[in-house]
Amino acid sequence: MRYQNPKIREHLASQYAMGLLLPLVKRRVERLIEQDASFEREVRAWQERLAPMNELPEERPAPAYVKQAVMNRIQGLTGSSDTPPSPLQSWWRSLRLWQGLTMASLALVVVIALAPLGTETDLPAKLSYIAVMQADGQVGESPLVISAYGKTESTPSRIELRWNDRTDKQSVEATTLWAIERETGAVTQLTQLAADTRSVSLTAEQWQAVKNSLELVVVRGNDFNGDVVLRGLCIQLADWNRV
Repeated sequence: MRYQNPKIREHLASQYAMGLLLPLVKRRVERLIEQDASFEREVRAWQERLAPMNELPEERPAPAYVKQAVMNRIQGLTGSSDTPPSPLQSWWRSLRLWQGLTMASLALVVVIALAPLGTETDLPAKLSYIAVMQADGQVGESPLVISAYGKTESTPSRIELRWNDRTDKQSVEATTLWAIERETGAVTQLTQLAADTRSVSLTAEQWQAVKNSLELVVVRGNDFNGDVVLRGLCIQLADWNRV
């Protein structure tokens, strides 16, 4: 039975806890909660995991040196190239995009995702979806960020994979990437992965699976029931051409 698959159960429990289910699917899941005590515990575990995200952090003003660094960055006041950088400039340049990336700060992913748009590579015009991949229970740096681009007249739909330089290469060998459908929990394999995988063209069916997915999952082996290595919510982005 579909609802006995552990990955689908966890997928539905997480969607229910985040309030992302459509009314019809939500009612179906609520019936399952009433009938299945173990599934009810899974839902409660997800609710407890997400509870801290509802708590607003204490507001504190940024230190003066941080404000000045931001203003210098905006105004381009970097000084002459012959002048050694100040400690403040060195600190600013040493910040890493990957540092401190967690599920609670997914907004920062937009900065990471837009970086390729300033290069001379032939990328599709529109970045549509992004997923920050993490191992279960992992905090801090993300091993992998996946960006999905719609097709254009000259290029097919595709996903771009940006690996953290500190990712253990062996940990992603012999793995596969899957999309989990938002409403039904149906799964679609997108590609086999390796540490040197950078870009993968998608079929029309695979692109539709990405569009309809809540989550992307990397599993060990070629079977969706393999051990989960990485997972990440598939976030739909705004149309940046209109911003």
